[in-house]
Amino acid sequence: MGKTIKWTQGNIKLPERIIHMSLPSGYTCPMALKCLAKADANTGKITDGKEQEYRCYAAMQEARHSGLRKNRWSNYTILKKLSKHQMFLKLSSSLSNIHDKYITNHNQHPIIRAHIGGDFFNENDFLAWLQLASHYHPTQFYSYTKRTDLWVKNIKDIPINFIFNASRGGKRDDLIDTHNLKCAEVVYSHQQAVEKGLEIDH
Repeated sequence: MGKTIKWTQGNIKLPERIIHMSLPSGYTCPMALKCLAKADANTGKITDGKEQEYRCYAAMQEARHSGLRKNRWSNYTILKKLSKHQMFLKLSSSLSNIHDKYITNHNQHPIIRAHIGGDFFNENDFLAWLQLASHYHPTQFYSYTKRTDLWVKNIKDIPINFIFNASRGGKRDDLIDTHNLKCAEVVYSHQQAVEKGLEIDH
Protein backbone atom coordinates (compact mmCIF):
# COMPACT_ATOMS: atom_id res chain seq x y z
CA MET A 1 0.00 0.00 0.00
CA GLY A 2 2.89 2.37 -0.60
CA LYS A 3 4.19 4.47 2.28
CA THR A 4 3.66 3.19 5.80
CA ILE A 5 2.48 4.89 8.96
CA LYS A 6 5.24 5.60 11.49
CA TRP A 7 4.62 3.74 14.75
CA THR A 8 7.00 4.32 17.65
CA GLN A 9 7.87 2.23 20.68
CA GLY A 10 9.51 2.96 24.02
CA ASN A 11 10.55 6.59 23.53
CA ILE A 12 9.27 9.97 24.78
CA LYS A 13 9.43 8.62 28.35
CA LEU A 14 6.89 5.87 27.69
CA PRO A 15 7.27 2.24 28.79
CA GLU A 16 8.64 -0.10 26.16
CA ARG A 17 5.32 -1.95 26.08
CA ILE A 18 3.46 1.06 24.67
CA ILE A 19 3.39 1.40 20.88
CA HIS A 20 2.03 4.72 19.64
CA MET A 21 1.21 6.66 16.50
CA SER A 22 1.03 10.46 16.33
CA LEU A 23 -0.09 13.27 14.05
CA PRO A 24 0.93 16.96 13.93
CA SER A 25 -0.46 18.68 17.01
CA GLY A 26 -2.99 21.45 16.55
CA TYR A 27 -3.43 20.87 12.83
CA THR A 28 -5.29 17.63 13.58
CA CYS A 29 -7.02 18.86 16.76
CA PRO A 30 -10.30 20.49 15.66
CA MET A 31 -11.70 20.50 19.22
CA ALA A 32 -8.60 21.90 20.97
CA LEU A 33 -9.08 25.19 22.78
CA LYS A 34 -7.11 25.85 25.98
CA CYS A 35 -4.03 23.92 24.78
CA LEU A 36 -4.07 24.80 21.08
CA ALA A 37 -0.61 25.27 19.58
CA LYS A 38 0.91 24.41 16.21
CA ALA A 39 4.52 23.88 15.19
CA ASP A 40 5.21 24.91 11.61
CA ALA A 41 5.84 21.84 9.45
CA ASN A 42 9.07 23.25 8.03
CA THR A 43 10.54 25.57 10.66
CA GLY A 44 9.00 24.24 13.87
CA LYS A 45 7.98 27.76 14.89
CA ILE A 46 5.10 27.66 17.38
CA THR A 47 1.83 29.51 16.79
CA ASP A 48 -0.51 29.66 19.80
CA GLY A 49 -4.31 29.55 19.66
CA LYS A 50 -6.27 32.70 20.48
CA GLU A 51 -7.87 31.16 23.58
CA GLN A 52 -4.86 29.16 24.70
CA GLU A 53 -4.18 28.96 28.45
CA TYR A 54 -1.35 26.42 28.40
CA ARG A 55 0.83 25.24 25.53
CA CYS A 56 0.48 21.74 24.11
CA TYR A 57 3.48 19.63 25.16
CA ALA A 58 3.31 17.57 21.96
CA ALA A 59 3.53 20.72 19.82
CA MET A 60 6.63 21.70 21.81
CA GLN A 61 8.15 18.29 21.04
CA GLU A 62 7.57 18.97 17.35
CA ALA A 63 9.15 22.40 17.64
CA ARG A 64 12.31 20.93 19.17
CA HIS A 65 12.72 17.72 17.15
CA SER A 66 12.63 17.99 13.37
CA GLY A 67 12.68 14.20 12.83
CA LEU A 68 9.69 13.67 15.07
CA ARG A 69 7.87 16.54 13.36
CA LYS A 70 8.60 15.02 9.97
CA ASN A 71 7.24 11.62 11.01
CA ARG A 72 3.98 13.10 12.32
CA TRP A 73 3.43 15.12 9.16
CA SER A 74 4.17 12.05 7.05
CA ASN A 75 1.46 10.12 8.92
CA TYR A 76 -1.06 12.90 8.42
CA THR A 77 -0.23 13.33 4.74
CA ILE A 78 -0.89 9.63 4.20
CA LEU A 79 -4.09 9.33 6.23
CA LYS A 80 -5.96 12.51 5.34
CA LYS A 81 -6.44 11.36 1.74
CA LEU A 82 -7.99 8.01 2.65
CA SER A 83 -11.49 6.66 3.24
CA LYS A 84 -12.37 5.01 6.57
CA HIS A 85 -11.66 1.51 5.23
CA GLN A 86 -8.43 2.64 3.58
CA MET A 87 -7.31 4.24 6.86
CA PHE A 88 -7.97 0.99 8.69
CA LEU A 89 -5.98 -1.01 6.13
CA LYS A 90 -3.09 1.46 6.25
CA LEU A 91 -2.96 1.56 10.06
CA SER A 92 -3.28 -2.21 10.35
CA SER A 93 -0.65 -3.07 7.76
CA SER A 94 1.79 -0.62 9.35
CA LEU A 95 1.14 -1.85 12.91
CA SER A 96 1.13 -5.58 12.21
CA ASN A 97 4.87 -6.26 12.22
CA ILE A 98 5.81 -4.31 15.34
CA HIS A 99 2.73 -5.64 17.17
CA ASP A 100 3.40 -9.30 16.38
CA LYS A 101 7.13 -8.95 16.99
CA TYR A 102 6.45 -7.58 20.47
CA ILE A 103 4.23 -10.55 21.33
CA THR A 104 6.87 -13.00 20.07
CA ASN A 105 9.69 -11.32 22.01
CA HIS A 106 7.86 -10.63 25.26
CA ASN A 107 5.13 -13.31 25.43
CA GLN A 108 2.51 -10.65 26.12
CA HIS A 109 0.48 -8.14 24.13
CA PRO A 110 1.68 -4.55 23.77
CA ILE A 111 -0.50 -1.55 24.61
CA ILE A 112 -1.42 0.66 21.65
CA ARG A 113 -1.85 4.41 22.10
CA ALA A 114 -3.50 6.61 19.51
CA HIS A 115 -1.96 10.07 19.31
CA ILE A 116 0.61 11.38 21.71
CA GLY A 117 0.57 14.26 19.24
CA GLY A 118 -2.60 15.19 17.40
CA ASP A 119 -6.13 13.83 17.71
CA PHE A 120 -8.84 12.20 15.62
CA PHE A 121 -9.01 14.75 12.82
CA ASN A 122 -12.31 13.50 11.37
CA GLU A 123 -14.92 10.81 11.91
CA ASN A 124 -13.39 8.40 9.40
CA ASP A 125 -10.16 8.51 11.39
CA PHE A 126 -12.04 7.81 14.63
CA LEU A 127 -13.99 4.90 13.15
CA ALA A 128 -10.89 3.42 11.53
CA TRP A 129 -9.26 3.29 14.99
CA LEU A 130 -12.31 1.53 16.43
CA GLN A 131 -12.05 -1.05 13.67
CA LEU A 132 -8.32 -1.37 14.32
CA ALA A 133 -8.91 -2.13 18.01
CA SER A 134 -11.55 -4.74 17.16
CA HIS A 135 -9.19 -6.35 14.67
CA TYR A 136 -6.35 -6.60 17.20
CA HIS A 137 -8.45 -7.74 20.18
CA PRO A 138 -7.45 -8.57 22.94
CA THR A 139 -4.60 -6.05 22.60
CA GLN A 140 -5.42 -2.99 24.71
CA PHE A 141 -5.86 0.40 22.98
CA TYR A 142 -6.19 3.80 24.63
CA SER A 143 -6.32 7.49 23.81
CA TYR A 144 -6.55 10.91 25.40
CA THR A 145 -8.87 12.96 23.20
CA LYS A 146 -10.90 16.13 22.92
CA ARG A 147 -13.15 14.51 20.31
CA THR A 148 -15.92 13.98 22.84
CA ASP A 149 -18.38 14.67 20.01
CA LEU A 150 -17.24 11.57 18.13
CA TRP A 151 -16.96 9.53 21.33
CA VAL A 152 -20.59 10.22 22.31
CA LYS A 153 -21.91 9.80 18.76
CA ASN A 154 -20.28 6.37 18.39
CA ILE A 155 -20.31 5.25 22.03
CA LYS A 156 -22.21 2.03 21.33
CA ASP A 157 -19.62 0.96 18.76
CA ILE A 158 -16.50 1.36 20.90
CA PRO A 159 -14.86 -2.07 21.40
CA ILE A 160 -14.23 -3.28 24.93
CA ASN A 161 -10.44 -3.16 24.45
CA PHE A 162 -10.37 0.58 23.60
CA ILE A 163 -10.23 2.93 26.60
CA PHE A 164 -10.91 6.61 25.96
CA ASN A 165 -9.97 9.45 28.30
CA ALA A 166 -11.55 12.83 27.64
CA SER A 167 -9.03 15.65 27.85
CA ARG A 168 -10.62 18.74 29.38
CA GLY A 169 -9.91 22.10 27.82
CA GLY A 170 -11.69 21.49 24.52
CA LYS A 171 -14.67 22.97 22.71
CA ARG A 172 -17.11 20.27 23.86
CA ASP A 173 -16.25 19.77 27.52
CA ASP A 174 -19.97 19.92 28.23
CA LEU A 175 -20.28 16.36 26.90
CA ILE A 176 -17.87 15.11 29.56
CA ASP A 177 -20.26 16.00 32.36
CA THR A 178 -23.47 15.23 30.47
CA HIS A 179 -22.33 11.70 29.63
CA ASN A 180 -20.06 11.11 32.66
CA LEU A 181 -17.04 10.42 30.48
CA LYS A 182 -13.74 9.32 32.00
CA CYS A 183 -11.52 12.40 31.85
CA ALA A 184 -8.22 14.10 32.66
CA GLU A 185 -7.52 17.75 33.45
CA VAL A 186 -4.38 19.89 33.49
CA VAL A 187 -3.59 21.44 36.88
CA TYR A 188 -0.79 23.80 37.86
CA SER A 189 0.05 22.45 41.29
CA HIS A 190 -0.42 19.55 43.69
CA GLN A 191 -2.60 21.80 45.84
CA GLN A 192 -4.91 22.58 42.93
CA ALA A 193 -5.36 18.87 42.28
CA VAL A 194 -6.23 18.34 45.96
CA GLU A 195 -8.75 21.18 45.86
CA LYS A 196 -10.39 19.72 42.75
CA GLY A 197 -10.37 16.19 44.20
CA LEU A 198 -8.24 14.92 41.33
CA GLU A 199 -5.80 12.03 41.34
CA ILE A 200 -2.39 13.04 40.02
CA ASP A 201 -1.00 11.06 37.10
CA HIS A 202 2.76 10.81 37.59
